Amino acid sequence: MTEPITISELTRELKALVESEFKFIYVIAEISNFKRHTPSGHCYFILKDESSQINATLWSFRYNHLNFNPQDGDKVLIKGKVVLYEPRGTYQIDVTDMQKTGLGELQAAFEKLKDKLQEEGLFESERKRKLPEFPEKVGIVTSETGAVIQDFKNVTKKRYPVAKILLFPTLVQGAGSAENVCRAIRQANNAKYNLDIIVVARGGGSMEDLWTFNEEIVAREVFNSRVPVVSAIGHEPDFTICDFVADLRAPTPSAAAEMIFPDKQELLERINQIDYYIKIYIKDRVEVYYSSLENIENSYFFKKPVDMLNEYKMRTDDIQKDIERITKEKLSRVKESLLNKEKLLNSISPEQTLKRGFTYIIKDGKLISRKVKVKEGEDITVRFYDGDVKSKVESL
Repeated sequence: MTEPITISELTRELKALVESEFKFIYVIAEISNFKRHTPSGHCYFILKDESSQINATLWSFRYNHLNFNPQDGDKVLIKGKVVLYEPRGTYQIDVTDMQKTGLGELQAAFEKLKDKLQEEGLFESERKRKLPEFPEKVGIVTSETGAVIQDFKNVTKKRYPVAKILLFPTLVQGAGSAENVCRAIRQANNAKYNLDIIVVARGGGSMEDLWTFNEEIVAREVFNSRVPVVSAIGHEPDFTICDFVADLRAPTPSAAAEMIFPDKQELLERINQIDYYIKIYIKDRVEVYYSSLENIENSYFFKKPVDMLNEYKMRTDDIQKDIERITKEKLSRVKESLLNKEKLLNSISPEQTLKRGFTYIIKDGKLISRKVKVKEGEDITVRFYDGDVKSKVESL
């Protein structure tokens, strides 16, 4: 015969059983009888569907982080855990987060995939690679239209104009966009491009707009990338699964360029500092040599052989001149290299291309690079170095 137990003992066993079995749940339900207690601010309400209901609590500090004000009749997605209140022997849901259905469903999918990939180790900091200090070729996976690519190029040109930017155009939202992004990342990983970094970027938007970068296939493509990946999706508050998997997360596409590339002005300042410290070092060493020679010259044993001392002085002067010459040549080569790279960039600018006799074809304010983009009878503009000429397409 089973030994009898008290109600308290039974309740404790039930509590342990329920709370261990349902540590974490998602529930879709309708809110009923919502009340916020004064002055604590804690919320007590009922979650129900067509045939059942359950009590729920939402503590005030969690209520303050909600993005809406719950009302009776709201259909919501609840994240929480099942707990049993021992004094009454009743169970309820301890709510940790609550979203209106719709956005809540996306958030649930986000959290579910995040937990899955985190358990698999895709977010581990130990596997994240350090970016090169001076990247020469960077690929950017983003839309070929819009401000993202232009902003990224503008920041790069200002900070580190010697870098080469390669665009791998892709859809960034809508049907097929996740597959499109994966294809672009694989293309950027092709050895023929020899990229130092891949940037996956898009502008801001709603959670739905950014959802492409919460897809599992995109996360795994980023994880499998041979080239280090920087994720620059949306704006500062936005986080995507892609951000967690990438080697580095940037709050915006423009910030990604600032984080990747050194500032040419800071590099020049560093060179000037090195030049200054080398000169100080040389001066100190020369003074030490002179001091040593003076000590030798004034010593009893070397007062007479003045010629020997003079020779040492001459050799010291020669050493100083050699050091100064070598230092100047080294710094000159570094500065010349930077200037040559800057001249190279200027030589291939659009303005210089026009000066060499090339022209641009423009239609409706857009640059035309392919014959199929124009039709007979359409008006076009031919841009020369010294001005534009209006024209009409006669035949193709």
